[in-house]
Amino acid sequence: MTLQSIIEDMRESLIQEKRKLETLLREAPIGKLIYSKNTANGKTYYKWYVSVTDQEGRRKKIYISRKNRNLAKELARKRLRTKRHQDIICQLKAMDAFLAKNKQNSALNDLLNTPLLVNLLEEDEPNPSAELSEELKKWAQEEYETNPAFPEGRNVQTVDNIKVRSKSEALIVMLLSTMNIPYRYECKLEIGGHVYYPDFTIRHPITGQIYYWEHVGGLHMQEYRSDFLQKLRVYINNGIIPDYNLIMTFESEGHPFDITIARDKIREFFSCEVGALY
Repeated sequence: MTLQSIIEDMRESLIQEKRKLETLLREAPIGKLIYSKNTANGKTYYKWYVSVTDQEGRRKKIYISRKNRNLAKELARKRLRTKRHQDIICQLKAMDAFLAKNKQNSALNDLLNTPLLVNLLEEDEPNPSAELSEELKKWAQEEYETNPAFPEGRNVQTVDNIKVRSKSEALIVMLLSTMNIPYRYECKLEIGGHVYYPDFTIRHPITGQIYYWEHVGGLHMQEYRSDFLQKLRVYINNGIIPDYNLIMTFESEGHPFDITIARDKIREFFSCEVGALY
């Protein structure tokens, strides 16, 4: 999940909350809740009032008796909802500004959507894995069981004409394809009594060794974080070790994922010189 998709989901949730608040505020009592405070004999006493505007535009306050305490409660809720409504409007303005600036016009979008550009840049780059063995070619072309969960989330087109779940994953696909490194996306893995679908299952283009690549983009969400840590424990207990045969990359609002990070990972694990594609 990308930062843009997270913000879009949050924006939709805020819009729905805003609509509910506006309905409740239309049904709320007229006026604004205010109070006075008095101290006598070492004790503090409060009196609640409703401040209203008369037909001549003058403000006046009307005492709310104890018998009419429910009116004070409704006006208190109105005040709280009004503040929340104002906060939501400010948040939506900030989100709209971000989305407008990043709406399908980034350099990454241009790169991911221009496979001819990638191919052109590839021509001058040394590629020690240009010739795959027949076994690796067959492995890369075979059908395999993919992740059946949330297929609608696979909506980002890649240079290999497969769809992935984020632009960051599309960037990884682009580099793997450019360097002729065989991979499978979300291929079923049965391990330690569990079934997982690693983001990428990769074969080294020369040795054929299997690697897994997990791109972690949702650590800000508690459930996602718990699930990932549980998966990582299972991986380690079954011989899939970070920095040995498990590649891990991370992404958050404060630490975006980019082509430099992906390129360095490929260099580290596959000794392939990935050229400067930007």
